[in-house]
Amino acid sequence: MINDASTRVLLVESDANDAALIQASLAATGERSFRVQWVKSLASALACLGNERFDVILLDLTLPDSQGIGAFEQVFAVAPQALIVVLSLASDEQTARQAVQRGAGDYLVKGHVDGHWLPRALRYLLERQATRDELRGSEARFRAMSDASPLGIFVSDAQGGCIYTNAAYHKISGLSFDETLGTRWSRAIHPDDRPRVLAEWGEAVRGLAPFQTEFRFLQPDLSIVWTRVNSGAMSDGMAPHGRVETVEDITERKTAEFVLQAAEDRLFEERERAQVTLNSIGDAVLCTDLAGNVSYLNLVAEAMTGWSSAEALGRPLAEVFRIIDGRTREPAASPAERAIGQNRTVGLAADCLLVRRDGFESAIEDSAAPIHNRDGRVAGAVLVFHDVSESRAMALKMAHLAQHDFLTGLPTDPLPDRHPENRPLIRARHRHRRR
Repeated sequence: MINDASTRVLLVESDANDAALIQASLAATGERSFRVQWVKSLASALACLGNERFDVILLDLTLPDSQGIGAFEQVFAVAPQALIVVLSLASDEQTARQAVQRGAGDYLVKGHVDGHWLPRALRYLLERQATRDELRGSEARFRAMSDASPLGIFVSDAQGGCIYTNAAYHKISGLSFDETLGTRWSRAIHPDDRPRVLAEWGEAVRGLAPFQTEFRFLQPDLSIVWTRVNSGAMSDGMAPHGRVETVEDITERKTAEFVLQAAEDRLFEERERAQVTLNSIGDAVLCTDLAGNVSYLNLVAEAMTGWSSAEALGRPLAEVFRIIDGRTREPAASPAERAIGQNRTVGLAADCLLVRRDGFESAIEDSAAPIHNRDGRVAGAVLVFHDVSESRAMALKMAHLAQHDFLTGLPTDPLPDRHPENRPLIRARHRHRRR
């Protein structure tokens, strides 16, 4: 509210009778609400305005040293914050209206001023100006906050036409305020995304629901900006009268997602190739984590241990990979534990047997090596083993044949051949073989 006790008025009027009438009208309120200072020329008015601040300027446009709209423009230039009310003759209202268009608060027709009406008119104009100043200040604060925001803001009226955009929106869309004013926000959508986005938008608008989606902006220079848009309806409490869209530039995030997706695709392909390779080789492959729990089996390892991969994962290695000493029948030392503990590749002890889940035993040979993480630390172990039952049986057979006669099955002793007294026996064996 205006504090009337502090309202200072500069009256710029060359006609003494009109000046007296105005002064009397402002003094007739019975209150000291207006303090009037009277000058007769534009030069005197400009001098006063250069030294003092006035709340209201009552300006006659027919002064001795300046007439017409030029007088108003000079006063407005030095006191743009003051309420300027033009005093006009009835025959010159056109010039007064022109002054209002250029910033004057209003105009009064001389000869129609009285003590009752003039104070009320000034009070009303001061209140209106204060409201306008407050609104302008609020708009300036909003625009400053809006332009400082990294989010683009697009405000549309009830018909969908743009009435406001901020600096971030101009950067994201590549369009200036003049280019967006009156247009629809969908103008900037990439043609390939437009059908989907407009379908989602229409559904949200019909249901008066919030709207959120991601799509590409296509700038005038054909640059592409990925955005995430949120929209909500504006309402005066009775009916919607527009919408507000916030637009976030997510190009960097989308680029990172595409890079990550490409890396995941490459990793999947590599894992698939590794899986096919491991399932195609003849050796069994089994992996453990640092705690000694099974983390992987290939198909050969599943067949040799009798455990499916789904059943074995997470179980202790000793439960899945049961090995015993073929001579003592005692449990054999875990090669995985040795590989992890010594951080080197180790082999399985000789005469080692693998006990399958159903109790079937097979002779195996294996090696175990540590698995390292990206920091070079041991993270587990990998065991590669294969069934040597047949080759071990063949070796035993060959050893037997090397030490026994092929036809008689009798043991052969190579050492007696070296003694002269046994040579007749050797010749007899040879004769027996020739027969």
